[in-house]
Order: sequence, then structure tokens, then C-alpha cells
Amino acid sequence: MATLRIPIRIVFYQEDNFWVAHCLEFDLVGHGTAQEQAFETLTNAIQTQIEASAEFENPANLFSPADGKYFRMFEAGSDAAIGEIHLKVSNVIIDDTCSREYREDESSKIAYA
Repeated sequence: MATLRIPIRIVFYQEDNFWVAHCLEFDLVGHGTAQEQAFETLTNAIQTQIEASAEFENPANLFSPADGKYFRMFEAGSDAAIGEIHLKVSNVIIDDTCSREYREDESSKIAYA
């Protein structure tokens, strides 16, 4: 299998009293009481997904994007410098991370329909 370089986008948003870090390319999430904790659990989920895809020789399992509403939240969000993901597992490299924070208020509400 050829080496795959996958840039990822992450949108941070709040759900109840928790922060969610949502990777758009893999539709994986991490939760935590702070953005950094959500980012850390998301990083672990991404690594686990890549390792399982490599172990079972199923690269198609990597490409399951999030629902469109999360892409719209990402686009409406503001840049967030929470961290970078640098992973190399088997033939998959992630070294380009873009993250944004979405906060829903009256001026930033987006249509989900």
C-alpha cells in the first residue's frame, strides 16, 4: 500500500458541560472538560482507528467523513491553536492539522438543514 498523507480538520464545540473535538475526515470525536483533554482523547481515537485499519488491511475504513453540519460548524468557527497531531502509523502520515472553535450564539448560528 502506498503512503497516505492525510491532512485533518478538527472542530471544537461544547455539548452540555463538555468540550468535543470532532475530526471531520474520520468522523471521530474526543470529549473532555477542557479543549486540551478533548483533543488528547481524539488523538488517541485517531491513532487507534489508523492502527486497526492497517492491521486489518482496510484503508477504506479511514475515509468516513463527518456529517455536513460539522463541516459547516468548522467553516463558521474561529481558528483554535489547541495542538497538532503528528502521527505515522504503518503507511499513514498525519502531520497537517487545522482546528477551529465553534461557539453557537445568535450571531454565529448556522442552518443545519
